[in-house]
Amino acid sequence: MVTVAALVSRVEAVVVASMLEAGGIDVVIGASSHASVAVNSLALGGHRLWVPASQHRAASDLLIEVLGEEEWTFSRGLQQAIFRFCGAWAAIWTALARLGWLVGGAPLLYLFVAPLNALTIPVNPQGRGDYYLAP
Repeated sequence: MVTVAALVSRVEAVVVASMLEAGGIDVVIGASSHASVAVNSLALGGHRLWVPASQHRAASDLLIEVLGEEEWTFSRGLQQAIFRFCGAWAAIWTALARLGWLVGGAPLLYLFVAPLNALTIPVNPQGRGDYYLAP
């Protein structure tokens, strides 16, 4: 078996695997039980797609045909939306912490730590996977 792709998103891995299977290529999806929004799947190597070595050339040709060879770039609109949402989330938690501090039920430290709650938002790291195509 040869690795043909290492993908960040589980959804992308399933879609690419389905496309390869529809083209008559046997494919195995590694780490298919990992969730897409968990960074753990990326830390463990992503969702790897394996094909038999004898079908690697056919899989590469199909991927080039469908995915194209253009350079991929990150969506700036999506990035800005995530930053706005995280900023709003931090503002809400800061306002709640300030209200709690003014009422006297929360220590002052909560006011400074509240913006860090934005780090708890699960965000899918929208990146393009690595494709290991035949030369």
